[in-house]
Amino acid sequence: MMKEFTPSLKYFAGSIAGNEAEAEEIVADVFIKIWQQRQQTSAPGDVRYYLFKAVKNTALNYLKRSGRRLSHYNEWEIQVSRVSPQNPQDLMISKERLLEINTAIRSLPPRCRQIFILVKEDGLTYEQVATLLDLSKATVNVQMTLALKKIWAALGTSLQYSYS
Repeated sequence: MMKEFTPSLKYFAGSIAGNEAEAEEIVADVFIKIWQQRQQTSAPGDVRYYLFKAVKNTALNYLKRSGRRLSHYNEWEIQVSRVSPQNPQDLMISKERLLEINTAIRSLPPRCRQIFILVKEDGLTYEQVATLLDLSKATVNVQMTLALKKIWAALGTSLQYSYS
């Protein structure tokens, strides 16, 4: 379980904390705390959402302890490069197409990009993302719509030629 979720959780923690080293420490702290409390706590219904919520709370506490919570929480910019394992879908897409898609995603505004990644890559629902980021479900929906429009616009001409 830890190997499966660590890259996504590190990325999310980095988007809150602001750097990769702190993100690794935050994720490690979450897994250690879960391990230490395994006897007292029952298994959550949705493990993925539970882990993201735990990482968010741990990261915000970490920032609060270091006196940086307000500035980072208000800006909440994504600053860590994401490394994800290849899946069969990635292998089917040409390297050039994958580069175009990743460039389009990176060009999204930080909050929009964060929401898109949480929904499309990490598999959280709109409602879970809304709760996790303290937003309304409608805001998540609007941000996802904007993200998809911008990505399709960025890929539009190349898609016309390659799939015609």
